[in-house]
Amino acid sequence: MPHRPQKNPAVVYQGDVACALRLGGVGSIDAFLEESEKSLATHVGLFSLTSAVMFIGSIKGLNKHSTAREGNYMGMVATALGILSVLLSPGFHSAHIRFFLTFLAAGGVGYGIASTVKMEDMPQLVAGFHSFVGLAAVFAGFASYCNVANPYTVMKALETVVGIAIGSLTFTGSVVAAGKLHEVIPGKPIILPQRWLLNSGALAGSVVLTALFLNPATYASHAGAALLLGNTALWGFLGVNMVLPIGGADMPVVVSLLNAFSGLATSAAGFMLSNDLLTISGALIASSGTLLSDIMCRGINRSMYNVLLGGFGTDSSSTAAGAAPTGGRENVSEVSAVGFVGMLFGAKKVVIVPGYGLAVARCQQKLAEIVAMLRKHNVTVHFAIHPVAGRMPGHMNVLLAEADVPYDIVKEMDEINAELPTYDVGIVVGANDIVNPATQDDPSSPIYGMPAIEIWKCKQCVVLKRSMGTGYSGVDNPLFYLSNVKMLFGDAKQSMDNISSCLEDSQDRFTAAAGASSSGDQHDTAQGVEPEVFPEAVRVLGILRERLPGEARVSFAPSAVVKLRRMGFSILLEAGSGTAAGFTDEEYTRHGGVQVAESSVEVLKQADIIFKVTEPLLDEVQMLQGTQTMVGFWNMYGTQELLAALAQTSASVLNLALVPRVSRAQKLDALTSMANIAGYRAILDAFGRFPRFSRAGSTAFGSVPPAKVFVIGAGVAGLSAIATAHSLGCKVFANDVRDAAREQVESMGAQFIAVDAQGIAGEGAGGYATVMGEDFTRAQIATYARVIPDMDVIVTTAMIPNRAAPELITSEMVASMRKGSVIIDLAAQTGGNCVYTEPNKAVVSPNGVTVVGETNYASQMASQSSEMLGSNFTAMLEVLGGAENFGGEHWDDPVVKPAIVARGGAVVWDPNPPRPPAAAPTGTAVEGNGIGGFGGASPMPLPPPEEANAVIAWIQAPASAGEHKDELALGVGGAVVLGLGLAVDIPEAEVTHLGYFVLSCLIGNFTVAGVTPALHTPLISVTNAISGIIVVGGMLQLSGPVLSARVACALAAVFLSSVNIVGGFAVTARMLDMFREDANPKKALAERS
Repeated sequence: MPHRPQKNPAVVYQGDVACALRLGGVGSIDAFLEESEKSLATHVGLFSLTSAVMFIGSIKGLNKHSTAREGNYMGMVATALGILSVLLSPGFHSAHIRFFLTFLAAGGVGYGIASTVKMEDMPQLVAGFHSFVGLAAVFAGFASYCNVANPYTVMKALETVVGIAIGSLTFTGSVVAAGKLHEVIPGKPIILPQRWLLNSGALAGSVVLTALFLNPATYASHAGAALLLGNTALWGFLGVNMVLPIGGADMPVVVSLLNAFSGLATSAAGFMLSNDLLTISGALIASSGTLLSDIMCRGINRSMYNVLLGGFGTDSSSTAAGAAPTGGRENVSEVSAVGFVGMLFGAKKVVIVPGYGLAVARCQQKLAEIVAMLRKHNVTVHFAIHPVAGRMPGHMNVLLAEADVPYDIVKEMDEINAELPTYDVGIVVGANDIVNPATQDDPSSPIYGMPAIEIWKCKQCVVLKRSMGTGYSGVDNPLFYLSNVKMLFGDAKQSMDNISSCLEDSQDRFTAAAGASSSGDQHDTAQGVEPEVFPEAVRVLGILRERLPGEARVSFAPSAVVKLRRMGFSILLEAGSGTAAGFTDEEYTRHGGVQVAESSVEVLKQADIIFKVTEPLLDEVQMLQGTQTMVGFWNMYGTQELLAALAQTSASVLNLALVPRVSRAQKLDALTSMANIAGYRAILDAFGRFPRFSRAGSTAFGSVPPAKVFVIGAGVAGLSAIATAHSLGCKVFANDVRDAAREQVESMGAQFIAVDAQGIAGEGAGGYATVMGEDFTRAQIATYARVIPDMDVIVTTAMIPNRAAPELITSEMVASMRKGSVIIDLAAQTGGNCVYTEPNKAVVSPNGVTVVGETNYASQMASQSSEMLGSNFTAMLEVLGGAENFGGEHWDDPVVKPAIVARGGAVVWDPNPPRPPAAAPTGTAVEGNGIGGFGGASPMPLPPPEEANAVIAWIQAPASAGEHKDELALGVGGAVVLGLGLAVDIPEAEVTHLGYFVLSCLIGNFTVAGVTPALHTPLISVTNAISGIIVVGGMLQLSGPVLSARVACALAAVFLSSVNIVGGFAVTARMLDMFREDANPKKALAERS
C-alpha cells in the first residue's frame, strides 16, 4: 500500500508555538520549547505510570466485597488518567474534537447496553465486550501500519502482525462464544470435519504470509496490505474453530480465556506502539484471565487442553447432552409442589444448589421470595455454589445478588460440602453434573474426579428438573434414584410459583410445624412426609458406655445414626452411653433401628462390631467372640497387660489412633480431631488458673504487658494452643524438633525458638518426632533453660509414638519461673514433659508454679468431641466396606492394616516404631586441584544427600502428582526467553517492554489469586473495561486527514474500545450495587415481611 509522506504532528505543533513566541517577542525560544517539551513529557509519563499502578489497585479491590466498589471506581480513574496522558501529549491538540465526539457517541452506546442488559444475559454481554477489544486491536494495528511516520524494522513489522493476529482471534472467538451463549449458535459442540488439518493449514499459511510480509520490499505495498489482511482472516478462522467445538457448559473456561486473550491483544498493541501503559495493563488482564481459566478447569477436573479440544459429552461413552438416561421416571420418587412444601415443615436447615437451569428459567426472584419466607420462620437457608455453575465464573452469584439474596448466605462448594449432612432438606434447581455422585463413585464415568456439591448427603433432597434428560456431560445422574431424593418435574419458574403459593397458603401450618420442631417433636407422618426407608440391616453395631473415670465421650453421637442405618447397620446401644456427653437414649432411638441394652454384657453378646472411645477393658476382651470386631481409640504406651489379653482372643481389635497420617486417611484421623480440642482447652485451662491478664492493656495504675506463652511441640495440639493463645492477645513462642514446623509456627503468629543443633534432624517416619541423640538433647535443654524464666504459661505437647514422653522441663527450670505461672503438660498420659507432672492432677511447685497433668481435655467438650469421633469411626466403617461387605479384602487396605492390633488369635501390631532415617552429614568437602586443574582452590562443599533427594523428588513431582507445574513453567519459560534474547539482537526498548510485560503478568497473578469466587463475574467485567485502555492505541493514530485509512481505522478503534470502557465499568457498578450483606438478618426479615 503506497503512503504519501506526512509531516510529523509534533513538529507542526512546535513550529506553531515557536512562531507565536517570536511574534510576542519572547527570547530563548529554542530553550523554552526544549524545557516545555521535557516538562510535558514528564507529566504525561507520570499520568501513564499512575494509571498503570491504579489498574493494579483496581483489580486488587475486586478481591472482596468490602473493597469491590472502590476497585471499580479506581479503574475508572486509572482509565481517565491513561486517556489524559494522550490528550496532553504534544501534537494531539488537532485530534481533540475527533476523539471527544467518538468517545461520547460510543460511551452512550456502552452505557445504554450496560443499563438495560438482564443479568441472565451477562455472559454473552461480557463475551461481546471481549470481541470489541479484539476488533479494536485489529483496527489499531492497521492504523499503525498505515502510519508512514513509523520507520520500518523487522521487529515492528512482526509486532504489527502478532498484535493484529491476537486481536482477530479474540474478536471471532468472542463472537462465536456470545452466539453460543445467546443461543444464536447451537450450544452443543460443533466439530468441523478435519478441523486439526484445517487449523494446521491456517497456521502454516500464517507463517508463510508473515514471512512474505516482513520483506521490506513487500511491506509498504498493496501486496503487503493484502498479506496482512489475509493473515488477519486466517487468525479469525482459528478463533472460530477454537470456540465452535466447545460446548455451552464449558463456557466459564472460554469466557475467562477470552478475557486473557483481550489482555494479550492490549499488550501486543503496547509492543507495537511502544506504549508502556498498554503493555502493563494488558499483561495484568492476561494473567488474571489465565488464572481464572485455571480455576475453572480445576472446578471440572479437566485440563485447559481437554477443554479446548472440545467435543466433551459427545463421545461414545456418554449419552448426548439432554438425552434420556438409562433409567426412567418410573424408577424415581416424584413429589408435587404441595408435597415439597410439606417436606419443609419442621426443617431447620435448608441448602439450595442453583445451576444453569435457574438462569434459563429466570426464576431467581421467585426463589429469593421463597428463601425470605423460610428465613422469616427461623429456617437457616444457604446457597451452595459450584465454581462452574452457569455460563461464566460467578454467574450464579450475580443472579442471586440481582434477586436481593444476601451474599453472606451464599457459600462456595469447598466451605459447605463438609456441612451438608447437617441439612434437613437439599434443593437442586436446574443443576445436573455438578451434583452427580458418579464424580466420586464411578471411575468409568467421564466426569469422575470432578469436584461436586455432595447434596446427596442431606437428610432429604428435592431436584427441580424439566425432565430426566442428562446434563452437559451426557451421563446419567445416579442422584435421581437415591432413596432420600425426590424429583419435582416441570418448568422451574412454574414450579417456584407453585411452591411460593403453597407456602403462602400454609403460613399458619408452617409456623405450628416450625414451633413443634424446635421443641423436638416429630411431624413427618403428620405432615404427610414419608419417613426415610433404610436398607435392611445385615449387621449389628454395638455402642458401649465408657467406664473409665473422667471419660464423658461416646463413640457415636445421635447425629450418626442415620448414616449408620444407610450403611446397613442396626444399632444396639448400652443404656446411658451418651448421657455424660449430653445425649439421651431417646435421641438415638428417634429414627428407628436402635435398640437399648440394659448392660454391656448384652451388647458384647449380640453385636457384630463394637465401638468404644477408650481401650478395651480386660473383662470386655474376655467376652469377645471370634467373629466380632472391636474398635477403639487409645494410646498404645504401657498397654502390655491389654496386649497379653488380646493375644488370647480370636476377635479383631482395631485402634483408630494407629491409622497412618496419609491424605487418604484424613477422614479417619481421630488424633488430629482430639488434639485440636486438647490444645484449645489447654490454653483456656491455663488462663483459668493464671492470676493475670492474657492481653496487653491500660489500667489506672499503668499499662499491662501481654502474657508470654511458650508452646513446646508444634503438632496439631501445639498449633491449636498457639492459635488460641494468640487470639487471647498473648505473646506466643514455640519450639519443635522438626525444622519444617518453623513456617507453621510463624504463620500462626508465634515466634519460633530454634535449638542450636545444626545437622540433626528431629523428624522420623510419617512426620512424627523421633528420639533425639544426647547432643541435641543437651542443646534443647540449654535453650529451654534460657527461655523458660521469662514465660508465664507453658504448654508441652512433646510425645513420641509408643514411647515414654521425654522429660524436657527440669526442677531448675520450674524454679526459675515466676510465682503464679502455669505449666499444662499434654504429655501427662505417657509420663509427662515436666518433672513435677502427675497424671490428672494439678501440682504446685515449691515456688508457686502450677503444673497440670490433665490427660483428657477432649472429655471437657464431650458433645462436640463425640461428634468428631463418630465421624472418624464412620469413615473407618466405610473403608472396611460398610455392613454388607465388611472385612474381607478390606483388612489389607493400607489405611486399615496399620490400625489392627489383634486378629485371628494373635497380636499383629508391631510395638517397635519405624526406625527414623539416619542423620546425614551436613556437608562433605571434596579436595582436589579445583576447577580446570588450578591448584590451591578451596574445597567445594557438597549438599547433604537428603537435599539432593528432595530436589529430585521436587522435579519428579509434576509427572506423578501435577505439582510444581507453575514453578517449572516459569523457570523453563524464563530460560527460553533468556536464550532467545542472547541469540537474537533485540533492541533495548523491546527488552524493557518485555520486562514490563513479565513483571505485570506476575503481579496480576498474585493480585487475582485471592479473589472471592462470588466476585468472579464483576472481576471479569472490570478487567474487560480496563482492556478498553486500548483506546490509547487508537488515539495515538488520530492525527491526519479524516478520510485517510489510518484515521478511519483509529476512529473505529476508539469507538469500539470506548463502548467497552463505559459499558464495562457501568455494568460492573450495576452488579456490585446488587451485592449486599445481611448485617442484621432479623431486621432484614422484618422489613421483607
